[in-house]
Amino acid sequence: MQDYKKLRVWHLAKDLSVQVIQAFPERIARAVPGLRNQAIRAAMSVAANLVEGCGRSTRAEFLHFIEIAFASLNELEAHLLVGREAGVLAGSLHAELQSNVELVRRMLLALMRAVQRQIAEDKSARLALGTVVPADP
Repeated sequence: MQDYKKLRVWHLAKDLSVQVIQAFPERIARAVPGLRNQAIRAAMSVAANLVEGCGRSTRAEFLHFIEIAFASLNELEAHLLVGREAGVLAGSLHAELQSNVELVRRMLLALMRAVQRQIAEDKSARLALGTVVPADP
């Protein structure tokens, strides 16, 4: 459908993944079992779902993957909070990562709204042409 590399939010989500990997060194895996892997997986899922959504053939499918990316971002935020409260992420590092999470969140919301508008415009155009519009599942 579109080139994911043209999405600024994808670049920021990818960069956030790298930051999370660097923020959770291997010693954290021993200190808090599972936290490191889950945080990294959630972070990587944000960028990966944007890529997968861009490869889909409809805007509705793209929107679905944006929503999954958004959910993964929320999951990452929870893992970062646990990391801070468990003492494995310094407050300043948590604050920096949280700031980046918020930036990606705002951009994902804007992208969601833009795609939702495009979907609505497509439906309006089909109605104006007299084309039957199937009901959304």
